[in-house]
Amino acid sequence: MITAVEIEELYYSDPIATVANKATGLTGAEIAAILKDAKTKQVKNVHGDTFQYEESEANVSRYKNALNGEYYRETSEPGEVKLNFTIGEYDYATKADLQGGTATDKSWERGKYKPIHKCIIGKTKDGVYVVFPKAAINGRGANTDKAIGLAVSASPLSTGVDGLASEKWFDESEVVVPEG
Repeated sequence: MITAVEIEELYYSDPIATVANKATGLTGAEIAAILKDAKTKQVKNVHGDTFQYEESEANVSRYKNALNGEYYRETSEPGEVKLNFTIGEYDYATKADLQGGTATDKSWERGKYKPIHKCIIGKTKDGVYVVFPKAAINGRGANTDKAIGLAVSASPLSTGVDGLASEKWFDESEVVVPEG
């Protein structure tokens, strides 16, 4: 059974650009390889209860037959999906990665707005991996208990890669590197 309770681990990396097998799509082994990659960064601090997975309700339009008052068709548009979280402690490089701008070891400066895309991988306390292979990232400074946290909203986007969905969930037993 899936409950997907609370966040235990959170990572980000460059968007996923390929899958090994277009027919089966993204695999747990591919996620395990991304997590082991030195370029993948782990978020070490998610402030309080700020981690949220949100999916808004679909926008549904129903059309009535004027002759009998009954609905005869409908259209729907899926609701927006987001992962939201606030990082309570971070370095300047993380701020630049998720908010934009330019960072050094000892400073950050705001730059001209540029879209930010990252792969976001979250693992819940009951072992469910939620993966956005390519997400639009919107970061900002936010007051969190008298400190300035780095609030992040990640929305999955179409990947543009055959066989790669915009969102995939895995049981932790699937996220292992095969031997050999």
